[in-house]
Amino acid sequence: MVDPLALSNIAPAAFEKPSAARLQVPQLGRRPRVLLLHGSLRQRSYSRFLTLEAARLLEAFGADTRIFDPSGLPLPDDAPEGHLKVEELRGLSFWSEAQVWCSPERHGAMTGIIKAQLDWIPLSIGAVRPTQGKTLAVMQASGGLQSFKRGQSAPHSRALDADDHHSQSIVRRESP
Repeated sequence: MVDPLALSNIAPAAFEKPSAARLQVPQLGRRPRVLLLHGSLRQRSYSRFLTLEAARLLEAFGADTRIFDPSGLPLPDDAPEGHLKVEELRGLSFWSEAQVWCSPERHGAMTGIIKAQLDWIPLSIGAVRPTQGKTLAVMQASGGLQSFKRGQSAPHSRALDADDHHSQSIVRRESP
């Protein structure tokens, strides 16, 4: 478990751990389980970094976290359901009470990597949906031209594309 005092970006005096009594939730008798998914395979992925930071904060709040590594997960319908990575993902999905999904923005949407993970989580097994009754948080690492609407940025500003690490000029278009 992460010590809140080790989180340099949080003032310890402002860090108040939630309690089951304050949240009015039933006692679990253990730490809440949170599965985190990210949608990039790159070594220096901002969505993976954001997921790691979310896990660090959730652990500081008292959660038990697991981050699924999508490397080696086959495309849906391209491997049997008994594939080791598919079984790992499904097992973690059942294990969790909450999930955090984080994807970089790619062409204005989530990546195929996060979509493949979601597609492998079955819609139902018997009468139970693996996501039924679970809390979900969705995050996105975005940047670059696709993240800006025309006219939002200042002249001669530059944006770093969070997915591809390419700097691109963004020029404001003035209305006639």
